[in-house]
Amino acid sequence: ESNNMKRVLVTETMHPCGLEILAGRDDIEVVHLEGDIRPETLLAHMPGVHAIAARSAELTADILNHANELEVISRHGVGCDLIDVEYVSGRGIPVAIASGANSLSVAEHTMALMMALAKELPAQDKMAKSGNWHKRNEFRVRDFQGAKILIVGFGRIGRLIAPMCKAFGMDVVVADIKLDRELADQMGVRAVEDFRPELPTADFLTLHVPLYPETHHLISTDEFDAIKRGAIILNCARGGIVDDDALIKALDSGQIDGAGIDVLSVEPPDSNHPIFRHDDVLITPHNGAASVSSAIAMSRMTAENILDCFDGKLRDDCTFNLELLKAS
Repeated sequence: ESNNMKRVLVTETMHPCGLEILAGRDDIEVVHLEGDIRPETLLAHMPGVHAIAARSAELTADILNHANELEVISRHGVGCDLIDVEYVSGRGIPVAIASGANSLSVAEHTMALMMALAKELPAQDKMAKSGNWHKRNEFRVRDFQGAKILIVGFGRIGRLIAPMCKAFGMDVVVADIKLDRELADQMGVRAVEDFRPELPTADFLTLHVPLYPETHHLISTDEFDAIKRGAIILNCARGGIVDDDALIKALDSGQIDGAGIDVLSVEPPDSNHPIFRHDDVLITPHNGAASVSSAIAMSRMTAENILDCFDGKLRDDCTFNLELLKAS
């Protein structure tokens, strides 16, 4: 019997429901690292592991090389920029993702940041509480009705945000290199493959693309120079997509009016990060997916994907490296 036991390494905390799903199987042994994801700790636990449930753990080829019995890596989330996907694909190992589990939370979080910035809520709150009521007419907040929003990335989250913006009466343009034009038509939004020509007329820019080498610093000096003066930018995707230095320059010069940011290039950021000096920037600590329902759904899917893989029935839409596995 004991030969059929599967060992699952859980690198960090997740909602208990996922751990309960794993514990409910008598052929599974769970090893929990409780968030100690230093390379040497990960390395020490690789031998004999059949599955890894990972959140922020960086899984390099050097580390995974020691996991000789590995059958699946299951991401508590959808971005796989901390995993050497090429390497595991070469070994025929699927990388599973919690597909769609957090999409709605991230979409809502993006909208919340956008509203707070457009309506200058933090500054107004501060003014009202500090006794500067008489200055209330100095605010000129902007309306969404008729404003143009450019949504870069028309994937799981971009296609949830588009109809929300449409409901506010915004002029919605979606951009993606792999464009689902049919869906865009159904939604009644304009669709383009290249977002850059749209920048000069965009009042809002929101990013919903994965972090790949091709999308690293996708928004940099040229893009900020091209964008309509006074625009607002939102990034609830990954930190590296926006060039931080270029963003700070664009804020300093007034080229952009504000930024709503859930992700930074280095997390957690240094306490004296220059972006913190800006009152027109709203920052949340990479928790756009942290709603209660989303935490439960991600934890459940992280666990279920592992079991599905062991049972030979991992869903295609939950397999991040499906194409690479087919190719090898």
